[in-house]
Amino acid sequence: MSGRVTMEEIARLAGVSKATVSRVLNGKEGVGEQTRRRVEQLIQELNYDADANLPVMATRMRTKNVALIIPDITNPFFGEMARAIALKLNEQGYSLLLGDSMFDPVMEAKWIRDFVSKKVDGIILAPVCNQISNEHRLMEKFHIPCVFLDNYLEQIPNCGIVTTDNELAVYTACEFLVKRGVTRIAYIGGNTNKGVALDRLNGYEIAMEQFGLGYNKELVKAGNYTVESGYKAILELESAGVNYSAVICANDLMALGAMNALKELAYEIPKDVQVIGFDNMFFSQYLTPALSTVQHPIIEMGTKAAEFMVQAIEKSDGLAKKVKLKTRLLLRQSTK
Repeated sequence: MSGRVTMEEIARLAGVSKATVSRVLNGKEGVGEQTRRRVEQLIQELNYDADANLPVMATRMRTKNVALIIPDITNPFFGEMARAIALKLNEQGYSLLLGDSMFDPVMEAKWIRDFVSKKVDGIILAPVCNQISNEHRLMEKFHIPCVFLDNYLEQIPNCGIVTTDNELAVYTACEFLVKRGVTRIAYIGGNTNKGVALDRLNGYEIAMEQFGLGYNKELVKAGNYTVESGYKAILELESAGVNYSAVICANDLMALGAMNALKELAYEIPKDVQVIGFDNMFFSQYLTPALSTVQHPIIEMGTKAAEFMVQAIEKSDGLAKKVKLKTRLLLRQSTK
C-alpha cells in the first residue's frame, strides 16, 4: 500500500467501522479482544501514524478560535477563570472553545487531538497530571501556541506558564496558625501526581519542619478537590483518633466539606478547630462561619493567560514566558 495510510483504510481492511479503529487507538473499551488484536496488528504492519493524519497546519489560516481545556467545569475556580479568559479573548476578537477533561488524562488527550484537528489558533491547558503524552507534543509539532494554566509541564518547550506560588501560600497559612500557638495542623491536599498539589504539600511539609513540629503523615489526607473528599477526610481523621486543632485544605470546596463534617461531629469552628481554605471562591465569605482562605488571583490568572495567548498568535514569536502570581491570606471567622 503506497502513500499515507488513513484510519478509513485500516477500518476497511479490518472489516470494522472507523469508530472502532478510533476506540482502539484511544484505548477505549467496547471493542472485542479479537477485533482489537486485528486492528492493532494492521496498525503495526502498515505503520499507521495517527499524528500524520491530523490536518497540516504550518500554513493554516487563523480561525480566531482559542481552546481552553480545564479539569472540572463544575468547579467554581475553573468557571471564574474561564470567564476571565473568554472576556479578554473576546476583546481581541477571538472566540473560546471549552473542553472538560474531568481530571482524566485520557480525556485531556482526546480534547487536545480534537482541538488540533479543528485548527484552533492556540490552546490554554490546565493539565491534570505531570506525565507527558504524545498529544501534548502535538501542539509543538503543529506549531500551535500553548499556555499552561495553574498546573504546568516544564518539559514542553516554548509554552507560556501562568501559575502562583503555591508552596509559599500554604507555608504562610501554616505560619499564621503556628504563631497563634497551634501545634497540631491537619492538611487535606490533592492528588500529588499534579504539580500544584505537590507544591502545596511541600509548603506544608517545609513549614512543619521549620517550625519544629515535624511532618506527621497521620495528619495528612489526600482529597480530590471536591466537597465530598473534604468531608470524608475529616471523618477518617476522627475514626483514626487523630488529634488536631486546625486544618488547612487545598481548596475551598474541600474546606466546605471539612467544615460540614466538623459541625456534625460537634466541633465548634474556630473554638475547637480552625479551618483555612484555598482559592477564595465566591461562596467562601458566605459560609457559617465565613471561611479564612488563601486569595488565589483567579481573574488575574485567566486574564494573563489570554494575553499571553493573543501575543503568541499575533506575533508568532513563541511563548517562553512564565509568570508566578502572588497570593495572600484572607482572615475571616473560621480562624481565631
